[in-house]
Amino acid sequence: MNVEVWAEVRRLYFIEHLSMRRIAKIMHLDRKTVRRAIQMEEYRSRKNMSLNRHSKLDRHKKDMSELLEKYNSLSAERIYEEIKKKGYSGKISILRDYLRKVRDTKKEAYLRIETLPGEQAQVDWLDCGTIKIGEYTRKLSCFVMVLSYSRLMYLEFTLSQRLETFIQCHINAFRFFKGIPKKILYDNLKTVVLVRFGREVRFNPRFEAFRGYYIFEASLCNPYAAHEKGKVESGVKYVKHNFLKGRIFKSFTDLKEQSMKWLIGTANIRIHGTTHKRPVDLYDMEKDKLMALPDKDYDARVIIPAKSTKDCRVRFDSNAYSVPFQYACKALTLKATDTEVVIYNNNTLIAQHKRTYEKYLSIEDPRHYQELIAMKKKALKYKKRDEFLGLGDGCEEYLKGMVNCELNLSHHIEKILGMVNIYGKKIVLQAINHALKYRAFGSSYIKNIILQHRKGRDKHINPISIQGSGEFNNASVEERDLDLYDDLFSEEE
Repeated sequence: MNVEVWAEVRRLYFIEHLSMRRIAKIMHLDRKTVRRAIQMEEYRSRKNMSLNRHSKLDRHKKDMSELLEKYNSLSAERIYEEIKKKGYSGKISILRDYLRKVRDTKKEAYLRIETLPGEQAQVDWLDCGTIKIGEYTRKLSCFVMVLSYSRLMYLEFTLSQRLETFIQCHINAFRFFKGIPKKILYDNLKTVVLVRFGREVRFNPRFEAFRGYYIFEASLCNPYAAHEKGKVESGVKYVKHNFLKGRIFKSFTDLKEQSMKWLIGTANIRIHGTTHKRPVDLYDMEKDKLMALPDKDYDARVIIPAKSTKDCRVRFDSNAYSVPFQYACKALTLKATDTEVVIYNNNTLIAQHKRTYEKYLSIEDPRHYQELIAMKKKALKYKKRDEFLGLGDGCEEYLKGMVNCELNLSHHIEKILGMVNIYGKKIVLQAINHALKYRAFGSSYIKNIILQHRKGRDKHINPISIQGSGEFNNASVEERDLDLYDDLFSEEE
């Protein structure tokens, strides 16, 4: 029954003097509704009437108030659990409705606090989802710092929120502001605070070292009190709704370039909603109050111990970076900025690479392997020579003969050893001694002698080559005595 129905029923009954049955028939109402309207001197909706109705929750409201006084954010489930122990027989839905009304009436009023020029800045992170880097996606974040007096903003998009990135973003912000605020206000970030219990705070030691270098005070919001850094919270929302939404970015580099253009050309020259002035204009009054920058920036590089692999690589951030072969399988130190990766052995720089943000790539410097390749070739050359000399008597004299004839030793030795794999050591050695009698030096002579010896006995044997597997083609196999097969045939055959 709405207020119009209530008013009309009362008019028909008290002014027109119609009966309740007649009113119910005319207005298509139930007679109970007509009776209730007549008896109701002031209109009250069902919702308002229900407020005055007795509830099973009434005798437990004092207990709930005491719980909420101690634990303001206590959930409805926990309160329901406690009052059930004291005899509450109603449903949790009634409790939830009551808590919603109580908590709405207890919303806290905030006092805006303005700071002096150069006195304070506020910092926060904005989680921006993910971005495609090459074939893979990475988490995208945005660091935001706002000067509390002028509302001048600095922002920087990053691919991590690790401590070293956080510190580097501060350094970049100080450069942007051309000075350092006396105090910086933070939420309870893990990069700033390791442990907080009541008023007891344990700061991150490396962050403390950075803070001491720039001599600013780190101030923390109270737990669950993000409104205390409302200036940066407002800045974060402004970035989210006025920069990120509705824009297309071709790459991470394009995103960073667009963000800086927007920061300088839009965000810091707009009329601010609170101060009603442009941040750049108020900054002119603030910049001289900021503390001076030190002569040298703090070293914010990622510094980690790294063990190189046997294939001369050091792994970092899902990628592998090469080191000179002399430092394979050694304990090294890796230092990384947002643009480069450098690797040290003790304090000696041994490798320097451009940093990549793709994944599972191998970044190599060809100079790291040149000497190793040369050494491997030289070692292979001597290995082949020793293998040739090991065939038996006559090989050393034959080698000297090839040297005197100024032949390409590596080429001819490799050819002769290849014949060993095809025809066997015994036959090749016989051919070498036969060639030695006639002073015929070179792999072609050896091959001709073997073929002449085998002519008429069997077909030419072709070598087996495994495609794409030079390692197997160059492998040595155990020599077998092939006379066993020759004995199967008679001289005539």
